[in-house]
Amino acid sequence: MSHMTESRREPPLYIDMDANEALERFIQTDPKEVEESIKRSKQKKPPVFPNKQGKKAKKTTT
Repeated sequence: MSHMTESRREPPLYIDMDANEALERFIQTDPKEVEESIKRSKQKKPPVFPNKQGKKAKKTTT
């Protein structure tokens, strides 16, 4: 393995829970909810620009 390859790797994922807690949470996961969440995350959302007061602008319909 070269030095260039090592520098491009992401750091390992760190989860702050023990194996039992991780397993319990995994068991409670509903596969249908995961699929729906993935589909929602892939949908393009229009950008929301804040107005001068720093609040989100109201949606306008045309």
